[in-house]
Amino acid sequence: MFNRISGLLEALFTDMQTTFLTIFTIGILICAVGVFAGDEHSAPKFKKGIITCVIGVIVFLLADPIIEYVKVNL
Repeated sequence: MFNRISGLLEALFTDMQTTFLTIFTIGILICAVGVFAGDEHSAPKFKKGIITCVIGVIVFLLADPIIEYVKVNL
């Protein structure tokens, strides 16, 4: 019974990682198109969106090592 639950949770979290990376990638692409196709008023908003998406990807990818580092050193 616990093997099934463990397998389900592992599949869910593995799928979540690919899902979030896909969402961040789509966000970066939409913001990049908005910067190039948008007018002068919307370009800064899309540039901030690109920065937000890139920071989100970095934090998402580094969350596991950061947690392990804090656990080891505290």
